[in-house]
Amino acid sequence: MTDAFTTFVAEHERMARALARTWVRDRSAADDVAQEAFVRAWKGWGSLRDPARVKPWLYAIVRNTAMDWLRKERRHEAEDLPDEVAAPAPRETGELVDRVGAVVQSLRAEDRQIVLMRFVDGLSYAEIGEALGMSTGSVGEKLHRVRARVMERLGLR
Repeated sequence: MTDAFTTFVAEHERMARALARTWVRDRSAADDVAQEAFVRAWKGWGSLRDPARVKPWLYAIVRNTAMDWLRKERRHEAEDLPDEVAAPAPRETGELVDRVGAVVQSLRAEDRQIVLMRFVDGLSYAEIGEALGMSTGSVGEKLHRVRARVMERLGLR
């Protein structure tokens, strides 16, 4: 089990950290959340019934760990989380990619998460739904609304 889990961590660590950062915008705290999520995954590794569903399973663990962290932070600190996120660093691929990245970063955390799960991590609607506790139809509707919002903010609609 140790070798399999080590491989699992190596394959999914980057994704887990990125997902944690969609909820916990402080990089250091997001890294802590991802690490704690892997501890929780290790504890539940033996109970994973369907290895083909490992991505949605890990997404759910990271999301729940991030939500726990946010609740704990809200109890311990009176400060609000930052409302704005810096635009991504310019990329060589062009202005439109930079604009899309900035718009995605400005979305609410739950909207940003579903966009990243679909378009960055390539999860299916069913996998996203399983990870977030939503029906496949709800995932499709949510993505449709978010896409429309992104297009509107980009002035393409």
